[in-house]
Amino acid sequence: MRLRGAAVLITGASSGIGEATALEFARRKARLALCARRLDRLQAVAEKCREAGAPTVTIRRADVSRRAEARAFVAAALRDLDRVDVLVNNAGTGWSGRFHEMPEEAVLNLVNTNMLGLIWATQAALPPMLAQHAGVVINVGSNAGVRALPYSSTYSATKFALTGLGHALRGELSGSGVKVVTVYPYITRTDFDPNSGPVGPSYSAAFVAASIVRAARFPRRDVMHFPGRLAHIAEPFLGGPLDHLLGEIRRSRQPELSGPGDLPEHVAELD
Repeated sequence: MRLRGAAVLITGASSGIGEATALEFARRKARLALCARRLDRLQAVAEKCREAGAPTVTIRRADVSRRAEARAFVAAALRDLDRVDVLVNNAGTGWSGRFHEMPEEAVLNLVNTNMLGLIWATQAALPPMLAQHAGVVINVGSNAGVRALPYSSTYSATKFALTGLGHALRGELSGSGVKVVTVYPYITRTDFDPNSGPVGPSYSAAFVAASIVRAARFPRRDVMHFPGRLAHIAEPFLGGPLDHLLGEIRRSRQPELSGPGDLPEHVAELD
């Protein structure tokens, strides 16, 4: 896909991967529609995108976990940009801790944002894409969507759901001209707590953003970063031992996970 002048919609664009992705598309002269819950930060990102070369940048405060707000964001973008060429579903949130101690509101926040938010935005964006017989839906998942993380059980579940939805939708849209891509960042240096993820190499948000932009130009089913691909290949053979190993690693890094008492919650808002 040609990115100059393309209409690109990005959710959760106020920081982290979303912000870096907006800037990467801006450098390629794409027209942008950005949304997030933090309007002040979103305004700052929009100004950076204009300075980077985006000819048009529109912003909207939206919580995509609310169906009406997700649909309104896409409708406003379609009105302002005339079309929808790329949708980057990036908005998300995280939580880590003991599964049985996870508060109900935290469960609902994860499911509503990470899963339903993506569903609402994609449902709204698909009709104009199908009408123009072209478009790319890029779902920003996580390595936790192929290799589940102990003490991030519900987060992992939402990311596995994202993987399944992306793969199924890709087949459903086969032959329509609309492509679906799932991106699986490994450890990314964003707002997530440094103790809440696995061990291994880490990547900058700009590195992940470059992968997302390449996926928009040359769509493919899955985009994985090292060592995520190795974990994916090893899963059928070493999945059981990895479950135990990752649990031990997390407990060694956070001793409070091993014993009774209050466990600090690690929450990250990514939009």
